[in-house]
Parts: sequence; C-alpha cells; structure tokens
Amino acid sequence: MDNINTLYIFNLLLAHWKKLSIVAVVAIGISVIITAPFIMPPDYRSGFTVYPTNLIPFGKESGVEQLFEFFNSADTKVNLAKRFDLFKHYYIDPADDKAQAEFDKVYNANVQIKFTRNQSIEVGIIDVSPAFAQQLANGMIEEVNTLIRKRKKEKYNEVVDLYSRQLKAKRSEIDSIEAKLKFMRINYGLLDIKSQTKNVSKNSGKKDLNQTDKELLANLKEHSGEFTILQSRFNVELENYRALKQTYDKNVTDLSSNLSYITVVSPPNLPDKKNSPHRMVILLVITFSSLLFTAFVIVLRDQSTK
Repeated sequence: MDNINTLYIFNLLLAHWKKLSIVAVVAIGISVIITAPFIMPPDYRSGFTVYPTNLIPFGKESGVEQLFEFFNSADTKVNLAKRFDLFKHYYIDPADDKAQAEFDKVYNANVQIKFTRNQSIEVGIIDVSPAFAQQLANGMIEEVNTLIRKRKKEKYNEVVDLYSRQLKAKRSEIDSIEAKLKFMRINYGLLDIKSQTKNVSKNSGKKDLNQTDKELLANLKEHSGEFTILQSRFNVELENYRALKQTYDKNVTDLSSNLSYITVVSPPNLPDKKNSPHRMVILLVITFSSLLFTAFVIVLRDQSTK
C-alpha cells in the first residue's frame, strides 16, 4: 500500500511539474530578495583569544575565571558604550524607557564570550562593519585591562593604607621601648647585661667594691630582668617592622606600576568573510518548504475531487 501511495504521489507531482517549477523559481527569487544586502545586511565577526596575566587565583576562582567575569562585567559594557557611542551605532534612543534593555539585547547578541578547552577566553565581536568589529574588539581588550588595573589599584590603596597604619603603630611601639631602654642605660648604667653581670660577679669577690660597681650591682639586681625583656621585645618588634616594611614597599611598587593583566594569544582580526546571513541555507529552506507545502496542497486537492 505504501509503494502504491508513493507511486501515486510521484506521478501526481510529476503531472504538476510546471506548477512546482514556478513555485521553486518564485521561492528562489524571494530568497534572493530577502537576503539582499539592502534588506538583510551582512555582518562580520572579529575574534580574539586571551589568557590572564598577573591575576592571582582568589579562593577557588582561577585567573581565567576572574578574567572571564571582567569581560562580562557591566562596567566593561558601560565603558565600551561610552567610548564607541554604541547606542547611536545600534540606532537606540537613550531617552527611550526601554533603551537599556534593548541595548543589552543587541550587545549580548553581538558580543560572544566563552571559555576554550585550553583554559583561555575566546571573544567574538559581530558588526555590519568589519573595521568597526575589529576596533570594538581591540577596545574591549583595552577597557578590560584598564578596569582590572583600576580595581587592583583600589585594592592596593586599601592594603597600602592598612600597612601604613600598622607601620606607624609599630614605629610608635619601637620608639617607646627604645626610650625606656635609653632611660635605663643613662640612669642605671645598663648596657650589656651578660658581660656586666660577669664583670661585677668577678669583682664581688673583693672585699671593697668601688661605688660604681656597688651601684651597678644594685641596678643589675633590680632592673636587669626588665632590661633584658625590653631588649628582647625591641629586637622582635624591629624584625616585625622590617617585615611589614618589605610588604608595604611591595604594595607601593604594585600600586605605582601599570601592569598588564591580559596576554593576547590571537589578536582581533579584520574579517573579510561575512558571518551571516547564510544565503544558500535560507534559499534551500524557503524553496524546500514552499515545494513541500505546494505538494501537500496538490495532493489534498486531488483527493478532494475523488
């Protein structure tokens, strides 16, 4: 039965080949017209691939994940919109109530950002102008790099301020200990507890100690413990101060430097081949759909007349 039906349909359509030919020609003509540049302008895709540089992993977030977030950030979108006047470029009236929503829709359709298998980031910028697509792609790299640098400087400012306050407090503590040690050196004659104790102990075997030794012995008995503790604290705090100063200096250096946070593996290209529309695909889909619908109508009409 299936073979008979198939043969019946084939013969029926063969009998109406002229109608089908006309439909095919018309469908092809319509496809050519609607895919013409003045109706459906072609667009072009400029792509590039980047790796993160100088981005330290934060928690479970890798450097490439941080870079991906910066490329997708609202700040990047806003900065690009201002720099390239994208609202005007996309024919969107900023005064319109739905302007931002419309802009986001167009922007997200024209800017494609994704991870690659090699843990890099691939970005594609689509535009009707190949030159503008390339410019926007280069601009995005610059804006993301500038944005990261800005965020890093803000963080370094906080860290530098924190370490500056810690250094000031540590310096004040060291000065206070040093002042106490100086007072004890001047007023009690304490300089080197170990050697002074040894010398006084040697002289204490003599029947008559001179007045200086007697005073020093009394001061050693009363103040040597405190002096030793202060001396030890002074050395520890001085070492802590040096460590803090090293960290402070490093952050000051990072703050004043203009590091790059993006390594461009593949720079934005100037596209010479259109991205869409795919004229042949559209032509085939419209022509096939038209022929299929026409064939269905022919068979349906033939059956209704029997």
